[in-house]
Amino acid sequence: MNKQDRFELYEKLYFHELERIEKVSARLSLPFTVMLAVIAFLAFMLNSESKPNGGLFGSAFWTLFFLSAFCLCVGAWFFRLAWFGHSDKLLPIARTIEDYYRKLQDTYKGYEDGEKLANDYFDEFVFDYYAQFASENAINNDRRSFNIYRSIVALMLAVFLAFSAAIPFYLNAPEVNYNDEASATPTSPQAT
Repeated sequence: MNKQDRFELYEKLYFHELERIEKVSARLSLPFTVMLAVIAFLAFMLNSESKPNGGLFGSAFWTLFFLSAFCLCVGAWFFRLAWFGHSDKLLPIARTIEDYYRKLQDTYKGYEDGEKLANDYFDEFVFDYYAQFASENAINNDRRSFNIYRSIVALMLAVFLAFSAAIPFYLNAPEVNYNDEASATPTSPQAT
């Protein structure tokens, strides 16, 4: 594979990784939504008056509740790792690249084959950027994807545990007697 073929390969890889950055970032919406839903469900059960506090139902509820909360925290940790802490590499702006090319032309204009030297060094400059930044962005994208995967696994476990905690929560709920006026038997006034 000659240098021109490698240049075209690295250029394609660079732009492929830039597209992947956007796709991976878009995948962050699912774990975020699941986190909010689990938080809301756990908060509902925690704030309810009818949560079990003792006995077998109480022990099962609190064990599953805290395990779900723990998995939620683990999922949030991996979500944070996927979202923050990555430095994506982008090519310098066009003005900077053009200024560098002119500097190369000025540097090598007094040389025999100065134009060829300037073009060769400029091609090497762009080639190195594509190769280096495609590699660094690929590593960042792989880390992001893996952390999103770990976040989703932890959050799905949190959902399962939260729904499992709902079983003793609802089985322990005291029966509420609602008397509405339509079903109540009329009483006759007592004679005194």
